[in-house]
Amino acid sequence: MAKTELIDSHVSVKQCTRAVHALHAYASKKQKEQEETELLPSSEQYVWLQITVKRMHPEHKIKPFKIPLKHPLIDPRVTPVCLITKDPQREYKDLLESHKIKFISRVVGITKLKGKFKSYEARRMLLKENGMFLADERVIPLLPGLLGKKWFDAKKQPIPVCLTRKDLKGELERAIESSYMHQNRGTCTSVKIGLLSHTPEKILDNMKISFPAIVNNIKGNWDNIQSLHIKTNSSISLPIWTCELGDATGGRWDGMVQSKDASEESKLDEDSDSNDIDMDSEEHVPEVPVSKGKSKSTKKPLNEVVVKSITPKEVKQKRSTEGAEKKKAKIAKGGPVKSAKSALIGKKPGRP
Repeated sequence: MAKTELIDSHVSVKQCTRAVHALHAYASKKQKEQEETELLPSSEQYVWLQITVKRMHPEHKIKPFKIPLKHPLIDPRVTPVCLITKDPQREYKDLLESHKIKFISRVVGITKLKGKFKSYEARRMLLKENGMFLADERVIPLLPGLLGKKWFDAKKQPIPVCLTRKDLKGELERAIESSYMHQNRGTCTSVKIGLLSHTPEKILDNMKISFPAIVNNIKGNWDNIQSLHIKTNSSISLPIWTCELGDATGGRWDGMVQSKDASEESKLDEDSDSNDIDMDSEEHVPEVPVSKGKSKSTKKPLNEVVVKSITPKEVKQKRSTEGAEKKKAKIAKGGPVKSAKSALIGKKPGRP
């Protein structure tokens, strides 16, 4: 019996082939039906790989992970590519010309991004006119605040590149030919691995090359992966690999099911805690001794505290009585108190 061909010793090639052919046939049929009813052409459909993990990533990284592909998703001859650089902008334009790089359609500096493209309309047009954005890795931390959330919603986050390398042309070509995985804090991550315009064979080639790189950039590797699915922008997802649903090594509940020894230890801890609580409740509070000169009364424990609540009416009444007593004391000491009006006016002229 022939052995089953596996990708990265886990995923069956036969299952991937079935899923890719079924998804491609379904999405192509839906796209043709949509083109017949709509006047404007629809946007390009991507084939996505969905990775579901067992444990979430605690940190969120701005820089994405580079995933190599055999068949690129973007052709610079058809899709414009924009490069965001440091200032001065002219210096990097001359640098591209000196390396004879002609597949970069536009260069934008940080100062120009803050000035000319400051308004929402200008940034929206820049986003619409370019299919891919590259950026100097030294300015990547500044871009989320300058570009806004629309770049992230459209999945066009700038890709970091190193503009100080000697082989600048090769650096930019590798960046355009690769796909990227943006790590989030959830349990599901999506990566572009093909286009609907690609043949199923090309999509399968990209899957074979991209799987090892994707798994290596996930914390825990295969032990932390729960399932793999493929889908388009608007289709349902088709499964291509799922981990075992058990508590064995590499299973869904591996390391999450409590063992018998741990459960017995937790029961012993609970019993000891309950015994401590019972002993605390049996302890009595010492009583306060009563002196001989005072009237006899029952002894009260220390924990018996009597709290008398005071209403706002009683507080107001107490303040008014204190004010009246102070006024009487002033009158008894210095005679009758003159009113403020009589003190200011004084005696009228002409009167004795």
